[in-house]
Amino acid sequence: MARLWWLLICSMVMGFFWGRVESHGVNWRTQATHKLPPKRVVQMLEDNGIQKVKLSDADQSKINALAGTDIEVMVVIPDDQLAAMNDYSRAKDWVQRNVTRYNFNGGVNVNLLNWEKGG
Repeated sequence: MARLWWLLICSMVMGFFWGRVESHGVNWRTQATHKLPPKRVVQMLEDNGIQKVKLSDADQSKINALAGTDIEVMVVIPDDQLAAMNDYSRAKDWVQRNVTRYNFNGGVNVNLLNWEKGG
């Protein structure tokens, strides 16, 4: 009975905070046993009201699938490319290839770059 009571309290607390969230987001990672086509994933995100997504890499097919949507995108610089970001020209080239080229009317709403060491 105590466990049921605890579950009820946790549900109420989560409901209290859930109602105050302005948007919902998800992480779109690359490791999966059954990868879905990016267009299908984007459709599922939109159908479920997801407004933000964090990409674990700058995969071109994922970014292209997000073009023309209102989903805000955060692109993560992969671990194996972090060292190269110390060089300004290489970092600028990476941003041009993976972010700036999608910045046009009807393109992708990339609003943040991030990195995850060990993630």
